[in-house]
Amino acid sequence: MLQIARLWMKRKNLGKCEEQCVALLRIDSKHEAAAMLLADVQFQKQNHEFAAIKLHKILERDRNNYAALSKLITLLRRAGRLHDVPRFLELAEQSDARAPAHAGLGYCKGLHLRYSNDVIAAIKHFNLARADCTWGPLAIINMIELYLNPDSELQWEDSQTVEINSPHGAVVGDLIDELKSFSATNDLGLKIQVLEAHTYLAVRSKAKIDQAMQIFINILEREKDYLPALLGMSIAFMLDKSTTKARNALKRIAKMPYSHDLAEEFERGYLLLADIYVQKSKFDLSEDLCNRCLKYNLSCGQAWETMGVIREREASYRDAAEMYEKAWTLGHSASATAGFKLAFNYLKAKKFIEAINICNKILSLYPEYPKVRSEILDKAMEALRP
Repeated sequence: MLQIARLWMKRKNLGKCEEQCVALLRIDSKHEAAAMLLADVQFQKQNHEFAAIKLHKILERDRNNYAALSKLITLLRRAGRLHDVPRFLELAEQSDARAPAHAGLGYCKGLHLRYSNDVIAAIKHFNLARADCTWGPLAIINMIELYLNPDSELQWEDSQTVEINSPHGAVVGDLIDELKSFSATNDLGLKIQVLEAHTYLAVRSKAKIDQAMQIFINILEREKDYLPALLGMSIAFMLDKSTTKARNALKRIAKMPYSHDLAEEFERGYLLLADIYVQKSKFDLSEDLCNRCLKYNLSCGQAWETMGVIREREASYRDAAEMYEKAWTLGHSASATAGFKLAFNYLKAKKFIEAINICNKILSLYPEYPKVRSEILDKAMEALRP
């Protein structure tokens, strides 16, 4: 019955999969694999509370079930409840003296820290899991993604490049080689190719962009709807200043049926297309895509940030500040970009004390962050003087 349920899940027939799981749980109420699969079904149906209850029950029986814990962390993040995660991590750690050394707990902690925007600590914990045959590939993929894009910014926005011969670039190269040492399934093999292509995009040279593009083309010739390659191609088009081609590729992504297995890629695709629409002043289309992101992930700060940009362009500074405040909060008050925009719009809305507080927070985290002092802090303080 479990194999039949998994087959229905693979075919995206959630109703039939749920029927099999429920029937199996009637026979054995403690059947862990069926309960996990049923939680997956409910998660994909957007029934977050039901899915969370199922995972809670699994963790009540086994607090060190790290497969269930990692799914719960992802679910709670998408439900906007990341603040509930630490207690489950503490319970896992307290229930087994060996837990702190377990790769599964290291991965779960790294995942929570990544979602909490604490990049350095996340990499440290992923590093503890990287040699494990089960958790290693997932940990290494997360590490590579963090090294390539630590701030989770839209990848054509910032001018930073990663030099292949730099220590940073060398670490990424070593991690990719390490990832290749694991027994590669087809999905992992494709993922490795996409990650390699992104290392070329990070260099930003014409030759490397072309090299990355060829990898994406080769993948799409074999798997025409492979979303990560289509997304990578969109980024390559933008870096190559081919905005129309990028928009067309991203519109194709926006029309594809949503899959929770590729939730991060869908979200990034929606956000990149929303950004293009903002540049074209197509604010309604952009906001629709942002709302789609929030439908699937209530913790998506970048969606709020993009909507803040729209309000700012409309000169609705108070409304923009509200949007940026949500982005700043969801980024755990650690995103310098969201913080700068929030402080600037507080200034424009004449909320000077709030602008000063945010500037001080940014400068405490990033003392050299440009223009915070001259363009916002000094002006806000001047405005408060009698």
